[in-house]
Amino acid sequence: MLREQGVELTRAREETVQILEAAGIVAAGGQPAREALSSIGIDVEEIQRRADDTFGPGAFQYPRPAYTPDAKKALEYTLREARALGHEKFGTEHILLGLLAAGEGRGLEVLAVLEVDPAGLREAVLARVAREAS
Repeated sequence: MLREQGVELTRAREETVQILEAAGIVAAGGQPAREALSSIGIDVEEIQRRADDTFGPGAFQYPRPAYTPDAKKALEYTLREARALGHEKFGTEHILLGLLAAGEGRGLEVLAVLEVDPAGLREAVLARVAREAS
C-alpha cells in the first residue's frame, strides 16, 4: 500500500533514522540485550528456565519491546480500527490505519517528509480492505 503511494523502503528507513536521531533517539547498534546482561554476569537463559518452571512456559519474555507513548497510542488505535472493520485479528493494514488514526507521532512525521497524504492513504487502505473482504 505504501509503495503504491510512492514510498520507497530505503528512503523511508533513511528518513526514519534521521527523524529519530534528530529527536535524540539513537539505535543501540544491534547489540543484543542478552549479551549486555551476560557481560555483567546475568544469565538470562537461567532466568528464563526458572520462570518457565515456576510460572509455566512462555511466562517470561526477554527482551520486551520498549514502546514509546506514541507507539502505544498507535497500537491502541490499531485494535480500534480492526474492531471497527469487524475483524477479530489485526494485520499490517490495521497497524497503518492505527498509525494514521493516532494523528501524531514519528511515523506520521516520516510520511509527511515522504509527502504522503494521510487522508488519501487512509482511503486507499480502507478501499483495499473492502475489496479483499468481498
